[in-house]
Amino acid sequence: MRFIAANLHQPITVAEVAKAANLSEYHFHRLFHAAVGESVGRFLTRQRLELAALRLAYEADRSITEIGLDAGYSSSSNFSKAFAAYFGCSPSQIRSPGQEHPERVGKVLAQYGKRFRPADLYTVPPGPDASARKQEAARWDACVRFEHSPGFALACLAAPGGYALADIERTWAELIRRTRQLGLCDEEVDAWGAVEDSPQLTAPELCRYRACVPCAPGVALPPPLTRGAFPAGRYAVFQYSGPVADIEQAYRGIYSCWFPEASVSPQDFTPFNHYIADGPQEGSVELEIWFRIRARGDKSNPG
Repeated sequence: MRFIAANLHQPITVAEVAKAANLSEYHFHRLFHAAVGESVGRFLTRQRLELAALRLAYEADRSITEIGLDAGYSSSSNFSKAFAAYFGCSPSQIRSPGQEHPERVGKVLAQYGKRFRPADLYTVPPGPDASARKQEAARWDACVRFEHSPGFALACLAAPGGYALADIERTWAELIRRTRQLGLCDEEVDAWGAVEDSPQLTAPELCRYRACVPCAPGVALPPPLTRGAFPAGRYAVFQYSGPVADIEQAYRGIYSCWFPEASVSPQDFTPFNHYIADGPQEGSVELEIWFRIRARGDKSNPG
């Protein structure tokens, strides 16, 4: 899955992904489906198109053609056909969510039962009146700071229920229990959450969340723990304190309002939550949201 994420900008085959996993293609197909719940081909297509949808919404300075090519498609027309077949709307509709369009059934609804609406990607829809967006951007600008990180290794545990709060809480309890046994943390837990999918685009059962704590790069991590990484780079860090249920709205406010007004763009779309307090208290949480960033106009692919 890390290999796929790093190579979404170029054509890759299932055989290449299997080789990266040190498995034969036959056994890789079987094991991947058992672990992830969908075939590698379907997962790869879904990741390409979901990432493209986020870039269409939040990187307005990039053309549809450029985003399609970055998604691994050979032409703008091939990208538009694949996008419309999957989401039931064209790439241009992502950037004009307020317009009325005939509703079509895409694969995201037919295969996953997930109804997608372009307007759901925005806190303030794009339009000629930018005052509301600027106001929301200013609110987030008041609480942002910038950090350079050299990157570090993580010990991770995936939540089986995606973003369901009860499953996340159980996952954290299990991760802390196991990492304390291994001597990776003590009473003070440096807790990081990896948020890997957008619930506006991804069916709930396919959303991925990992509870993580820093660890030494070569430390042994017995199953079900897995090895992860906090990528090196420059980050925009936002303070959030409020209801757990409103965290997703905070993400959308930063993506759809702050980034369009800023001189930086997301380097990728896998932000990390750094927890300040010990988990949700009466439905509220205090955390920092870390977005890896690059200068607007930097066309280099995320690594």
